[in-house]
Amino acid sequence: MEQLKTLLNDARVWFERLSTRERRMVMATGGAVAAFVVFVIFISFANTANGYRKRTEQKMEKLREVQVLASSYREAAQERQAMEQQLTGGDVRLMSYVEEKATLAGLTVPNMTPKNDVGIGDGQIVESSVELTFTDVDIQKLHDFLSAVERGPGVVKVKNLRLEPHAANETLTAWTTVATYKLKPQ
Repeated sequence: MEQLKTLLNDARVWFERLSTRERRMVMATGGAVAAFVVFVIFISFANTANGYRKRTEQKMEKLREVQVLASSYREAAQERQAMEQQLTGGDVRLMSYVEEKATLAGLTVPNMTPKNDVGIGDGQIVESSVELTFTDVDIQKLHDFLSAVERGPGVVKVKNLRLEPHAANETLTAWTTVATYKLKPQ
């Protein structure tokens, strides 16, 4: 502390020995140096603040992306659970189910051929299907039958449909494959 007082006292004595013109020049130079130091400090703080703002904005953008991904993951998980519930919910006896829906639609199934159960995907889902042949069937009755089949319990879908129209009597011959899906028992 004593050295600082001595140094300041020497500077004051030196400054007092200067002429008026020299004092003005020293003060102007000192002011310019002080202004430059303040400018450098201000720019440094501004750059640091901009860096913080930029990093904060980048983190906020990442957070928004995570929220969107979490939302879409949640929706996909809910869809998967709903589908799994459908796959486990309805244990459809396909032959009797198809026969029942055909009768309700006013049709008779002259030819029904069951196919072997097949594992699909990763083998966790089992597909049971039956091939049907309808001869001389009315298109409205066929439509009603196919619509009723797909509205049933569980997951029942019309996989294939091939039609051959008969213009003479306004009927058609239809070949279709109806399949049901269920989760493989664990």
